[in-house]
Amino acid sequence: MVNVLSSGAWTGVDVDAAQFSGLQTDRLAWGAVADDVKSAYVFEGCSTQVPLDGTPSVIGHFEHRNHVIPMPADPKFTADLTVTVAFGTNDKRTLGPLRFRHHETPNQSASPKDTVELEPVSFEQVVEVEGRWYDLLVQGFLQFGQITTHFISRENDDQPNIAELRVSFTPYQGEA
Repeated sequence: MVNVLSSGAWTGVDVDAAQFSGLQTDRLAWGAVADDVKSAYVFEGCSTQVPLDGTPSVIGHFEHRNHVIPMPADPKFTADLTVTVAFGTNDKRTLGPLRFRHHETPNQSASPKDTVELEPVSFEQVVEVEGRWYDLLVQGFLQFGQITTHFISRENDDQPNIAELRVSFTPYQGEA
């Protein structure tokens, strides 16, 4: 096991950045409405212990605040999240980008849902523990009891659209 403290910031989008607020913060928002009712992604880091045997573990919480907004000029976009992970007391790593592909759906059906896809990503030799290196693999979102790379977000739901972001650490298999 290793102690992990994580935080994150939304560092980029692949469309006109003027459509967004909150770049370089933990809350990326969009929509031509007042700031408190914009749709948004929020990443909240955590402090936890994670095993080094490949078991998926929480590294933070992802929330999609999915509000009814006018259809944006770019209803499909990619948002980049950079995560800072501190191991123990002095080993800090910046991991990223983690890419979130967003599909804003028209708010016209009886149950409109936006979708978020997490692109596959892994990082080699992220942390050294007792002389051995470990890789980090982003597993996906834990939502409704299952780990998936596909996040479904209901519009204006009474329940928050939140999922744990899960990763695993495995022994590095490359050359020493």
